[in-house]
Amino acid sequence: MAEDGGVGEIGTPFGALSVLVVEDESFTRMVLAKMLGTLGVNAVHQATDGESGLAAVDAHFPDLVLCDVEMQPMDGFGFVRALRASSEPHRRALPVVFMSGRVDGDRESQARDSGADAVLAKPVTPASLRRALAIGLGSKLPA
Repeated sequence: MAEDGGVGEIGTPFGALSVLVVEDESFTRMVLAKMLGTLGVNAVHQATDGESGLAAVDAHFPDLVLCDVEMQPMDGFGFVRALRASSEPHRRALPVVFMSGRVDGDRESQARDSGADAVLAKPVTPASLRRALAIGLGSKLPA
């Protein structure tokens, strides 16, 4: 049994998840997509900013969004606010986990105020990514 959540975990509960990665840096998107695949996620979609992320949500109906905070032209906060203001129930309820190089009380407060479900510190690790995927499964972790 793979302790690190590696490729050997064919029966992983994450295999049924569809995850959208919204990240403006192509290298970071590639690394995240690879890590998600290693954790057993079969459906990984990618977008380069908040605007393309909104289009990807409508095209792919993901179960979870991993979203960078600082992007142009639409940042992570704008992305989540647009989701939460939507008339579409799927958009309003979609779990969004921010990824940020700065994770402190202010950033976490801003994230929750905008409608995000959690904040992961960059660089993202397999352990923190596993916790984010648990949010996608509806297994909210205690604060």
